[in-house]
Amino acid sequence: MKKTMIYFVGVYDTLDLFTEKLREAFEDMGYGSFVYDARLAQQSKEALIALLESNQCAIKDGASNQKQGIVCVAFNNLGYNLDLADGRNLWDAYEVPYINILMDHPFHYEKPLRNAPENSVVLCTDRNHVKYIRKYFKNIRQTDFLPHAGVELGSRHKPLAERGIDVLYAGALPIYTVSKMIPDLSSIREVDGQEMAQDVLGELIKNPERTTEDVIAAYLKDKRNDIPEQRIHEIIVQMRFIDSYATSFFREQAVRILVESGIRVTAYGTGWDQCDWSDNSYLDYRGKVLAPEILPLMNNAKVVLNTMTWFKAGAHDRIFNGMLAGAAVVTDGSTYLRREFRDGEELLMFSLKELGTLPERVFALFGHMEEAQRIAERGYRAAKENHTWKSRAEYIEEKF
Repeated sequence: MKKTMIYFVGVYDTLDLFTEKLREAFEDMGYGSFVYDARLAQQSKEALIALLESNQCAIKDGASNQKQGIVCVAFNNLGYNLDLADGRNLWDAYEVPYINILMDHPFHYEKPLRNAPENSVVLCTDRNHVKYIRKYFKNIRQTDFLPHAGVELGSRHKPLAERGIDVLYAGALPIYTVSKMIPDLSSIREVDGQEMAQDVLGELIKNPERTTEDVIAAYLKDKRNDIPEQRIHEIIVQMRFIDSYATSFFREQAVRILVESGIRVTAYGTGWDQCDWSDNSYLDYRGKVLAPEILPLMNNAKVVLNTMTWFKAGAHDRIFNGMLAGAAVVTDGSTYLRREFRDGEELLMFSLKELGTLPERVFALFGHMEEAQRIAERGYRAAKENHTWKSRAEYIEEKF
Protein backbone atom coordinates (compact mmCIF):
# COMPACT_ATOMS: atom_id res chain seq x y z
CA MET A 1 0.00 0.00 0.00
CA LYS A 2 1.30 3.45 -0.89
CA LYS A 3 2.01 6.14 1.68
CA THR A 4 -0.31 8.80 3.04
CA MET A 5 0.79 12.32 2.15
CA ILE A 6 0.16 15.22 4.53
CA TYR A 7 -0.59 18.67 3.04
CA PHE A 8 -1.11 22.14 4.50
CA VAL A 9 -3.70 24.65 3.26
CA GLY A 10 -5.43 27.79 4.45
CA VAL A 11 -2.56 30.28 4.62
CA TYR A 12 -1.87 31.57 1.07
CA ASP A 13 -4.18 31.21 -1.92
CA THR A 14 -1.27 30.65 -4.31
CA LEU A 15 0.15 27.82 -2.22
CA ASP A 16 -3.34 26.35 -1.82
CA LEU A 17 -3.59 26.12 -5.61
CA PHE A 18 -0.20 24.39 -5.89
CA THR A 19 -1.12 22.06 -3.04
CA GLU A 20 -4.44 21.13 -4.60
CA LYS A 21 -2.80 20.16 -7.88
CA LEU A 22 0.06 18.29 -6.22
CA ARG A 23 -2.42 16.38 -4.03
CA GLU A 24 -4.53 15.47 -7.06
CA ALA A 25 -1.42 14.17 -8.81
CA PHE A 26 -0.36 12.01 -5.86
CA GLU A 27 -3.91 10.69 -5.40
CA ASP A 28 -3.99 9.69 -9.07
CA MET A 29 -0.77 7.78 -8.36
CA GLY A 30 -2.48 5.89 -5.52
CA TYR A 31 -1.39 7.86 -2.45
CA GLY A 32 -3.66 8.68 0.46
CA SER A 33 -4.15 12.26 1.66
CA PHE A 34 -4.45 14.11 4.93
CA VAL A 35 -5.09 17.86 4.67
CA TYR A 36 -4.18 20.11 7.59
CA ASP A 37 -6.24 23.29 7.36
CA ALA A 38 -4.53 26.20 9.14
CA ARG A 39 -7.91 27.93 9.48
CA LEU A 40 -8.93 25.05 11.75
CA ALA A 41 -5.56 24.69 13.42
CA GLN A 42 -6.54 23.02 16.70
CA GLN A 43 -8.85 20.45 15.11
CA SER A 44 -6.35 19.78 12.33
CA LYS A 45 -3.49 19.28 14.76
CA GLU A 46 -5.50 16.88 16.90
CA ALA A 47 -6.52 14.88 13.84
CA LEU A 48 -2.93 14.84 12.59
CA ILE A 49 -1.58 13.55 15.91
CA ALA A 50 -4.29 10.87 15.95
CA LEU A 51 -3.22 9.78 12.46
CA LEU A 52 0.45 9.64 13.47
CA GLU A 53 -0.33 7.72 16.66
CA SER A 54 -2.39 5.22 14.67
CA ASN A 55 0.44 4.80 12.21
CA GLN A 56 2.93 4.16 15.02
CA CYS A 57 0.65 1.57 16.58
CA ALA A 58 0.29 -0.20 13.24
CA ILE A 59 4.07 -0.33 12.89
CA LYS A 60 4.52 -1.71 16.42
CA ASP A 61 1.83 -4.32 15.85
CA GLY A 62 3.50 -5.46 12.67
CA ALA A 63 0.55 -4.43 10.54
CA SER A 64 2.90 -2.45 8.31
CA ASN A 65 6.47 -3.11 7.35
CA GLN A 66 6.85 0.47 6.16
CA LYS A 67 8.32 2.53 8.92
CA GLN A 68 7.77 5.68 6.89
CA GLY A 69 4.15 5.08 5.86
CA ILE A 70 3.40 8.79 6.16
CA VAL A 71 5.20 11.68 4.46
CA CYS A 72 4.53 15.41 4.69
CA VAL A 73 4.93 17.39 1.47
CA ALA A 74 4.32 21.11 1.87
CA PHE A 75 5.30 24.52 0.54
CA ASN A 76 7.34 27.27 2.19
CA ASN A 77 7.77 25.58 5.58
CA LEU A 78 4.04 25.36 6.38
CA GLY A 79 3.80 23.33 9.57
CA TYR A 80 7.58 22.87 9.53
CA ASN A 81 8.06 23.71 13.17
CA LEU A 82 4.90 22.20 14.65
CA ASP A 83 5.57 21.27 18.27
CA LEU A 84 4.05 18.75 20.62
CA ALA A 85 2.99 19.71 24.15
CA ASP A 86 6.44 18.71 25.46
CA GLY A 87 8.19 21.02 23.01
CA ARG A 88 9.49 18.35 20.63
CA ASN A 89 9.17 18.89 16.90
CA LEU A 90 6.19 16.84 15.76
CA TRP A 91 7.89 15.46 12.64
CA ASP A 92 10.97 14.39 14.58
CA ALA A 93 8.92 12.81 17.36
CA TYR A 94 6.99 10.62 14.90
CA GLU A 95 9.92 10.16 12.48
CA VAL A 96 7.92 11.56 9.57
CA PRO A 97 9.89 12.76 6.55
CA TYR A 98 8.99 16.34 5.61
CA ILE A 99 9.49 17.38 1.98
CA ASN A 100 9.68 21.17 2.02
CA ILE A 101 9.18 22.81 -1.38
CA LEU A 102 10.46 26.39 -1.30
CA MET A 103 8.82 28.66 -3.87
CA ASP A 104 10.99 31.60 -2.78
CA HIS A 105 14.65 32.19 -2.02
CA PRO A 106 15.79 30.39 1.17
CA PHE A 107 17.15 33.63 2.65
CA HIS A 108 13.52 34.55 3.34
CA TYR A 109 13.24 31.56 5.70
CA GLU A 110 16.29 31.73 7.94
CA LYS A 111 14.57 30.77 11.21
CA PRO A 112 12.42 27.83 10.03
CA LEU A 113 15.28 26.37 8.00
CA ARG A 114 17.69 26.74 10.89
CA ASN A 115 15.23 24.76 13.03
CA ALA A 116 14.31 22.25 10.33
CA PRO A 117 13.18 18.75 11.35
CA GLU A 118 15.91 16.12 11.14
CA ASN A 119 14.04 14.19 8.44
CA SER A 120 13.66 17.29 6.30
CA VAL A 121 14.26 17.41 2.54
CA VAL A 122 14.36 20.91 1.02
CA LEU A 123 13.46 21.27 -2.66
CA CYS A 124 14.32 24.58 -4.31
CA THR A 125 12.89 26.13 -7.46
CA ASP A 126 16.28 27.52 -8.52
CA ARG A 127 19.59 25.67 -8.68
CA ASN A 128 21.36 28.62 -7.06
CA HIS A 129 19.08 28.20 -4.07
CA VAL A 130 20.24 24.59 -3.74
CA LYS A 131 23.83 25.85 -3.56
CA TYR A 132 22.78 28.42 -0.97
CA ILE A 133 21.17 25.76 1.25
CA ARG A 134 24.25 23.55 1.01
CA LYS A 135 26.57 26.43 1.87
CA TYR A 136 24.70 28.05 4.74
CA PHE A 137 22.40 25.38 6.21
CA LYS A 138 24.59 22.44 7.15
CA ASN A 139 21.78 21.11 9.37
CA ILE A 140 19.73 20.23 6.30
CA ARG A 141 20.91 16.84 5.14
CA GLN A 142 19.23 16.67 1.75
CA THR A 143 18.34 19.33 -0.80
CA ASP A 144 17.52 19.18 -4.49
CA PHE A 145 16.18 21.20 -7.42
CA LEU A 146 12.45 21.05 -8.22
CA PRO A 147 11.30 23.62 -10.79
CA HIS A 148 8.04 25.51 -10.60
CA ALA A 149 5.10 23.86 -12.36
CA GLY A 150 1.99 25.04 -14.16
CA VAL A 151 -1.76 24.55 -13.77
CA GLU A 152 -4.09 24.07 -16.71
CA LEU A 153 -7.65 25.34 -16.62
CA GLY A 154 -9.70 23.23 -19.02
CA SER A 155 -8.35 21.59 -22.15
CA ARG A 156 -9.96 23.71 -24.87
CA HIS A 157 -8.19 26.95 -25.66
CA LYS A 158 -9.30 29.76 -27.92
CA PRO A 159 -6.99 30.65 -30.83
CA LEU A 160 -4.82 33.67 -30.06
CA ALA A 161 -6.61 35.79 -32.65
CA GLU A 162 -9.89 35.40 -30.74
CA ARG A 163 -8.52 36.40 -27.34
CA GLY A 164 -9.45 39.68 -25.69
CA ILE A 165 -6.23 40.52 -23.78
CA ASP A 166 -3.19 41.54 -25.82
CA VAL A 167 -0.51 41.25 -23.12
CA LEU A 168 -1.18 40.04 -19.58
CA TYR A 169 1.10 40.68 -16.62
CA ALA A 170 -0.07 38.95 -13.45
CA GLY A 171 2.14 39.93 -10.54
CA ALA A 172 2.74 42.71 -8.03
CA LEU A 173 5.48 45.32 -7.94
CA PRO A 174 7.40 44.24 -4.81
CA ILE A 175 8.91 47.68 -4.18
CA TYR A 176 5.56 48.84 -2.77
CA THR A 177 5.24 45.95 -0.29
CA VAL A 178 8.85 45.32 0.72
CA SER A 179 9.29 48.09 3.29
CA LYS A 180 8.76 45.74 6.25
CA MET A 181 11.84 43.79 5.13
CA ILE A 182 14.21 46.76 5.29
CA PRO A 183 16.37 46.53 8.44
CA ASP A 184 18.02 49.26 10.45
CA LEU A 185 21.01 49.62 8.14
CA SER A 186 23.06 51.24 10.90
CA SER A 187 22.94 47.93 12.78
CA ILE A 188 25.41 46.48 10.26
CA ARG A 189 28.66 47.33 12.02
CA GLU A 190 31.15 45.97 9.51
CA VAL A 191 30.35 48.35 6.63
CA ASP A 192 28.19 51.35 5.79
CA GLY A 193 24.81 49.66 5.28
CA GLN A 194 23.29 52.48 3.24
CA GLU A 195 26.25 52.60 0.91
CA MET A 196 26.23 48.81 0.56
CA ALA A 197 22.53 48.76 -0.34
CA GLN A 198 23.02 51.37 -3.06
CA ASP A 199 26.14 49.73 -4.49
CA VAL A 200 24.68 46.21 -4.50
CA LEU A 201 21.44 47.33 -6.14
CA GLY A 202 23.40 49.29 -8.73
CA GLU A 203 25.51 46.23 -9.54
CA LEU A 204 22.43 44.01 -9.92
CA ILE A 205 20.82 46.49 -12.30
CA LYS A 206 24.06 46.78 -14.27
CA ASN A 207 24.68 43.01 -14.31
CA PRO A 208 21.28 41.35 -13.81
CA GLU A 209 22.61 37.85 -14.44
CA ARG A 210 24.23 37.91 -10.98
CA THR A 211 22.52 36.71 -7.82
CA THR A 212 21.85 39.00 -4.87
CA GLU A 213 23.70 36.78 -2.39
CA ASP A 214 26.82 36.64 -4.56
CA VAL A 215 26.94 40.40 -5.04
CA ILE A 216 26.47 41.06 -1.30
CA ALA A 217 29.14 38.50 -0.37
CA ALA A 218 31.57 39.92 -2.94
CA TYR A 219 30.95 43.46 -1.68
CA LEU A 220 31.63 42.46 1.93
CA LYS A 221 34.81 40.55 1.05
CA ASP A 222 36.04 43.47 -1.00
CA LYS A 223 35.55 45.86 1.91
CA ARG A 224 36.76 43.52 4.66
CA ASN A 225 38.68 40.25 4.63
CA ASP A 226 37.93 39.29 8.21
CA ILE A 227 34.15 38.76 8.18
CA PRO A 228 33.29 35.13 9.06
CA GLU A 229 31.13 33.19 6.60
CA GLN A 230 28.29 32.89 9.09
CA ARG A 231 28.25 36.65 9.59
CA ILE A 232 28.19 37.16 5.82
CA HIS A 233 25.11 34.96 5.74
CA GLU A 234 23.46 37.01 8.49
CA ILE A 235 24.08 40.20 6.50
CA ILE A 236 22.72 38.61 3.31
CA VAL A 237 19.53 37.77 5.21
CA GLN A 238 19.30 41.34 6.51
CA MET A 239 19.85 42.80 3.05
CA ARG A 240 17.53 40.43 1.15
CA PHE A 241 15.12 43.30 0.44
CA ILE A 242 17.53 44.35 -2.34
CA ASP A 243 16.48 41.21 -4.22
CA SER A 244 12.91 42.51 -4.32
CA TYR A 245 14.05 45.99 -5.36
CA ALA A 246 15.96 44.56 -8.33
CA THR A 247 13.01 42.35 -9.29
CA SER A 248 10.64 45.29 -9.05
CA PHE A 249 12.88 47.57 -11.10
CA PHE A 250 12.98 45.27 -14.13
CA ARG A 251 9.36 44.19 -13.75
CA GLU A 252 8.24 47.81 -13.93
CA GLN A 253 10.60 48.62 -16.80
CA ALA A 254 9.38 45.65 -18.88
CA VAL A 255 5.75 46.70 -18.64
CA ARG A 256 6.54 50.38 -18.98
CA ILE A 257 8.52 50.00 -22.20
CA LEU A 258 5.65 48.06 -23.75
CA VAL A 259 2.91 50.54 -22.88
CA GLU A 260 5.06 53.51 -23.87
CA SER A 261 5.58 51.78 -27.23
CA GLY A 262 1.84 51.55 -27.76
CA ILE A 263 1.27 47.95 -26.68
CA ARG A 264 -1.72 47.45 -24.39
CA VAL A 265 -0.81 45.60 -21.18
CA THR A 266 -3.45 44.35 -18.75
CA ALA A 267 -1.86 44.17 -15.29
CA TYR A 268 -3.02 42.50 -12.09
CA GLY A 269 -1.36 42.82 -8.70
CA THR A 270 -0.53 45.59 -6.26
CA GLY A 271 1.58 48.60 -7.21
CA TRP A 272 0.80 49.17 -10.87
CA ASP A 273 -1.40 52.16 -10.02
CA GLN A 274 1.43 53.81 -8.05
CA CYS A 275 3.96 54.30 -10.86
CA ASP A 276 4.57 57.79 -12.21
CA TRP A 277 3.44 56.53 -15.64
CA SER A 278 0.30 54.68 -14.40
CA ASP A 279 -1.93 57.12 -16.30
CA ASN A 280 -0.66 55.82 -19.66
CA SER A 281 -3.71 54.84 -21.69
CA TYR A 282 -2.06 51.59 -22.79
CA LEU A 283 -1.88 50.32 -19.20
CA ASP A 284 -5.09 48.56 -18.21
CA TYR A 285 -4.75 48.05 -14.45
CA ARG A 286 -7.33 45.70 -12.95
CA GLY A 287 -6.27 45.47 -9.28
CA LYS A 288 -5.45 42.34 -7.33
CA VAL A 289 -7.12 38.94 -7.75
CA LEU A 290 -6.61 35.51 -6.17
CA ALA A 291 -4.29 33.00 -7.80
CA PRO A 292 -7.04 30.74 -9.26
CA GLU A 293 -8.64 33.78 -10.92
CA ILE A 294 -5.49 34.40 -12.97
CA LEU A 295 -5.87 31.16 -14.92
CA PRO A 296 -8.99 32.14 -16.90
CA LEU A 297 -7.35 35.50 -17.64
CA MET A 298 -4.36 33.69 -19.13
CA ASN A 299 -6.78 31.63 -21.22
CA ASN A 300 -7.98 34.91 -22.73
CA ALA A 301 -4.50 36.40 -23.29
CA LYS A 302 -2.59 36.41 -26.55
CA VAL A 303 0.71 37.03 -24.73
CA VAL A 304 1.58 36.21 -21.12
CA LEU A 305 4.51 38.34 -20.01
CA ASN A 306 6.79 37.17 -17.22
CA THR A 307 9.79 38.60 -15.42
CA MET A 308 11.60 36.44 -12.91
CA THR A 309 11.67 36.95 -9.17
CA TRP A 310 15.45 37.11 -9.58
CA PHE A 311 15.68 33.37 -10.27
CA LYS A 312 18.78 33.02 -12.46
CA ALA A 313 18.78 29.21 -12.62
CA GLY A 314 15.08 28.42 -12.30
CA ALA A 315 11.66 29.39 -13.63
CA HIS A 316 8.33 30.83 -12.47
CA ASP A 317 4.85 29.35 -12.51
CA ARG A 318 3.65 32.28 -14.68
CA ILE A 319 5.64 30.75 -17.53
CA PHE A 320 4.12 27.28 -17.28
CA ASN A 321 0.64 28.57 -16.45
CA GLY A 322 0.79 30.75 -19.56
CA MET A 323 1.94 27.85 -21.73
CA LEU A 324 -0.80 25.60 -20.38
CA ALA A 325 -3.32 28.35 -21.12
CA GLY A 326 -2.30 28.20 -24.78
CA ALA A 327 -0.81 31.71 -24.73
CA ALA A 328 2.46 32.86 -26.28
CA VAL A 329 4.80 33.33 -23.31
CA VAL A 330 7.43 36.08 -23.27
CA THR A 331 9.94 36.00 -20.41
CA ASP A 332 13.44 36.96 -19.39
CA GLY A 333 15.73 33.96 -19.50
CA SER A 334 17.64 31.81 -17.02
CA THR A 335 20.18 29.01 -17.35
CA TYR A 336 17.38 26.52 -16.66
CA LEU A 337 14.98 27.98 -19.23
CA ARG A 338 17.69 28.09 -21.87
CA ARG A 339 18.31 24.38 -21.35
CA GLU A 340 14.61 23.49 -21.41
CA PHE A 341 13.36 25.67 -24.26
CA ARG A 342 14.46 27.34 -27.48
CA ASP A 343 13.92 31.05 -27.92
CA GLY A 344 11.33 31.56 -30.63
CA GLU A 345 10.16 27.96 -30.52
CA GLU A 346 8.20 27.21 -27.33
CA LEU A 347 8.39 30.76 -25.98
CA LEU A 348 10.24 34.04 -26.43
CA MET A 349 13.15 34.92 -24.14
CA PHE A 350 14.64 38.37 -23.75
CA SER A 351 17.62 39.71 -21.83
CA LEU A 352 17.14 42.18 -18.99
CA LYS A 353 20.22 43.95 -20.36
CA GLU A 354 18.42 44.45 -23.67
CA LEU A 355 14.92 45.48 -22.65
CA GLY A 356 14.85 47.88 -25.58
CA THR A 357 14.29 44.90 -27.90
CA LEU A 358 11.15 43.77 -26.06
CA PRO A 359 8.52 45.95 -27.85
CA GLU A 360 9.81 44.93 -31.28
CA ARG A 361 9.55 41.24 -30.42
CA VAL A 362 6.02 41.59 -29.04
CA PHE A 363 4.94 43.64 -32.07
CA ALA A 364 6.34 40.85 -34.24
CA LEU A 365 4.06 38.34 -32.51
CA PHE A 366 1.01 40.48 -33.22
CA GLY A 367 2.16 41.05 -36.79
CA HIS A 368 2.65 37.35 -37.46
CA MET A 369 -0.24 35.78 -35.57
CA GLU A 370 0.10 32.40 -37.30
CA GLU A 371 3.68 32.05 -36.06
CA ALA A 372 2.64 33.29 -32.60
CA GLN A 373 -0.02 30.56 -32.61
CA ARG A 374 2.60 27.94 -33.48
CA ILE A 375 4.83 29.14 -30.63
CA ALA A 376 1.87 28.92 -28.24
CA GLU A 377 1.03 25.40 -29.41
CA ARG A 378 4.62 24.19 -29.10
CA GLY A 379 4.82 25.77 -25.66
CA TYR A 380 1.58 24.09 -24.61
CA ARG A 381 2.84 20.65 -25.64
CA ALA A 382 6.18 21.16 -23.86
CA ALA A 383 4.52 22.28 -20.63
CA LYS A 384 1.86 19.56 -20.76
CA GLU A 385 4.51 16.89 -21.15
CA ASN A 386 7.09 18.04 -18.62
CA HIS A 387 5.99 20.97 -16.45
CA THR A 388 2.77 20.12 -14.60
CA TRP A 389 2.40 19.22 -10.94
CA LYS A 390 1.95 15.63 -12.13
CA SER A 391 5.49 15.80 -13.52
CA ARG A 392 6.77 17.15 -10.20
CA ALA A 393 4.90 14.50 -8.18
CA GLU A 394 6.47 11.78 -10.30
CA TYR A 395 9.92 13.25 -9.68
CA ILE A 396 9.32 13.38 -5.93
CA GLU A 397 8.11 9.77 -5.93
CA GLU A 398 11.16 8.61 -7.86
CA LYS A 399 13.72 10.50 -5.77
CA PHE A 400 12.29 10.49 -2.26
